[in-house]
Amino acid sequence: MRIFITDKPSSFTDDQLSLLRSKGEITFIETSEDWKNNKEIYSSDEKVIALGPDVPEWKFSNELVDKIPNLKGVCLPTTGFGWIDGEHLRKKDIVLSNVPKYSTEAVAEHCIMLMLALSKNLIMVINNNWTLDFANHLGKEIKGKRMGIIGLGAIGMRVAELGKGMDMEVCYWSRASKDERFEYLELDELLKSSDYVFLTLAHNTDTLNFLNKERLYLMKNDAYVVNITGNELWDFKYAIEKVRNKSLAGIGMDGEKDSIKNYGCNVLVTPSMAWYTKEALEEDTRIWVESVVSLIDGKPINVVN
Repeated sequence: MRIFITDKPSSFTDDQLSLLRSKGEITFIETSEDWKNNKEIYSSDEKVIALGPDVPEWKFSNELVDKIPNLKGVCLPTTGFGWIDGEHLRKKDIVLSNVPKYSTEAVAEHCIMLMLALSKNLIMVINNNWTLDFANHLGKEIKGKRMGIIGLGAIGMRVAELGKGMDMEVCYWSRASKDERFEYLELDELLKSSDYVFLTLAHNTDTLNFLNKERLYLMKNDAYVVNITGNELWDFKYAIEKVRNKSLAGIGMDGEKDSIKNYGCNVLVTPSMAWYTKEALEEDTRIWVESVVSLIDGKPINVVN
């Protein structure tokens, strides 16, 4: 078995490399140029591709798949897999796997960080050249406040646990998941009563524009929204408008490229860094290696096609 890894050897521990080498011959492809020029991948040997997305520039076309003989599987180190046609791979009997839930703790803690920064009006202080305006920058404590979570998946549940640990009143709405540790509320009631609303739904066609204008309108004037799911799941422009006209206290979000100073109000924007911690990267690599090994052993895990 040949194992092609579009990453650097330094991304793996010695034990991980030893395990992979016990399963097959490893070829590392470390740059985009090497990926484009590599000929060995077209050999007739059975092969698995551990496809780190940066080297192939987030591209793995069906045309390329069709040119690679004896490809048994493609193992991604990412949770998202929409940039690859999994159905096309499935029709060719090629396994596609991802790495689920490796960054749950990192993203949940990032949500809490956004909430705390918003509560302290940190962005307003930054926008005021790091000068505290006693008339306009009064902060709020979160103890005893209501945390409303929309979507109780792995991240939403961990946010709920952290909120409860900080003595917040935690409630949630979810289509399927239930947890008796927290109070379930219908969506409208959650939006009307929560001091902090966390949008942690999965990103799919059913959740597009989920937090729309009508639902945002239900929120209290002194409430906050934390959204780590992307702008496709809410009416972003209307949410910003509500903060500017003081009918919403603030917004925290991850994944925007804009500067926080572009908004001029209590809107905290971070780069796409919620997942980016030492521990999350280590967990990601561990699961990635497990996925490759399981596929070679004939018992593939984390299959998404």
